[in-house]
Parts: sequence; C-alpha cells; structure tokens
Amino acid sequence: MRIRNSASGLVVRDGHVLLLRGDWPQPDTFWLPGGGQEPGETLSACAEREVWEETGVRVRAAELLLVRENIPTNHPDGPFPGSRSHRVEMLFWCELVDEPEVLGGTEPDTVQTGVEWMPVDKLTGLRFLPLWFGERLPALIDLGQKRARGGVYAGDVV
Repeated sequence: MRIRNSASGLVVRDGHVLLLRGDWPQPDTFWLPGGGQEPGETLSACAEREVWEETGVRVRAAELLLVRENIPTNHPDGPFPGSRSHRVEMLFWCELVDEPEVLGGTEPDTVQTGVEWMPVDKLTGLRFLPLWFGERLPALIDLGQKRARGGVYAGDVV
C-alpha cells in the first residue's frame, strides 16, 4: 500500500466557494481543487499550485483547516473500491490573490468538466468527493472565515 500526501484549497469569494465539477464517479460530482504533493514541496505550496493548475485562480494558502485520511480498503462501499492507496489530505483556507476573466486551469483533473463559483447557500444536496464534505463544507467555510487556528483531524473517512 502506498501513502500519498495531497493538499486542497478552500477558496471563498463574495459568498461563493470555488469548486471543480466532474462526471466521476457519478454525474455532477463536485470537489475542491487540490492534488498530490511533489517531492521538496511544502503542503501549502502544493495547495497553491493545485488551485492554480486546476482553476487558473492564484491563491495564498493560509490556515490549515482539516487533515483527512482515506484508506479505501476500510471503505468497500466508497468511491474507490479495491484501491490499494492510502491518501492523507490537508485542506487549507486560501486567500484569493488573482482571478482570470475565464476560469480554467492549465492542468485540469482528467475527470474535471468545469470550474465554478458555487453560492455557499446552494451547497446542501450537492454530490461531493470526498463524500464526507457533503454536510460539513459549510462548517469548514465558517471555520475558515473566522480565521480559526488549529486544524481538525477527521481520521479515516470516505
């Protein structure tokens, strides 16, 4: 089993959160921009790079909000059945530095079909990856807006 570190960015502007949209594992699935850490790269730099690559938006990673693990062998009904990976993901609150006129990154995820600013009040009921974000993303946004120090360790969740 291989362990993969990754970092994601939570970017909020004018009551909207920056999300990626795709048709995997089901149509109209949403997730936060982020991806794998490269050797020699800090986790905060990883979050900044991944947000830019996938959306074209420049950010500065600020507070660590959440550490989440996913071990697919512990979740046979999850979206990654049979995977022999172990993912450790850090979620950073990110401050907007620069936004292009048209959203779209230089290296989008292979299953990514779009980038959008979703109103925070429209998050309820959306399909998210990780599934765990579905009901918790508004609380994480609230935590980030309060500039809270000290992230949350969520453990092994889907």
